[in-house]
This record gives sequence, C-alpha cells and structure tokens, in this order.
Amino acid sequence: MSDDRPKRDTMSIEEATVSNMWEIAAIVEVLERKGLCTKQALYDIIAEFRRKNPRANIPETAFPEPYLLTETENKIIDDILELLNKHGLTSHQSQNLLERLGRIIEMGQRVAKGTTH
Repeated sequence: MSDDRPKRDTMSIEEATVSNMWEIAAIVEVLERKGLCTKQALYDIIAEFRRKNPRANIPETAFPEPYLLTETENKIIDDILELLNKHGLTSHQSQNLLERLGRIIEMGQRVAKGTTH
C-alpha cells in the first residue's frame, strides 16, 4: 500500500468536536433545504435519543441551542461560515479568529461601560 496521501496534522479533541459540530450542522442544513426534514424534527429526535441514553446526555447549557436562533442570527452565522470557507481557513484558524473577535467585542463592551479591566 502506498503512503502517497498527505499527512494530516493532529487535531485536539476541541478541534475535532468543533469540526464534527460544523459537519453535522451542514448535513442538517442540506436535509432542511432539500425538504427532507426540519431542524425542529431533528432536534426532537436528538432529544429522544438523549432521553433513551442518559449516560451520554450532555447538559443543555454545554452548547448554545442552534435551532432556537433568530432568522437574523442564522443569516449572520451562514455569512460567517461562507467567508471562512471562501478564504480557506482551517477549523483551528477559524476558531482562533472567532476567539479574537470575541475579545474585541468584550473590549468594546468594557469601553462602553467605562471600564478597561
């Protein structure tokens, strides 16, 4: 067997989790756009699976609920994902960029409140 395939960088569990989350979100989006199901129907099935498997249950506060976002929030998220993909950012680069953006927003909030610490 040939080893001609490019070597992959190792990925942290956090990166793998985020990557997996985006892949699942993309699949859900395709299913909804094709009219095969709704996000709410998938959410209901996930909730049912969690009830049947309580040991695998993740606290609801662990992740924000993507299916309860407003139309505007969903549009912004879609636009951000499109930009990240357009510029070829990896999941790690995207995460770093979004973390930096979060810090910029936090700084803006502090400045607006008149505090810097």
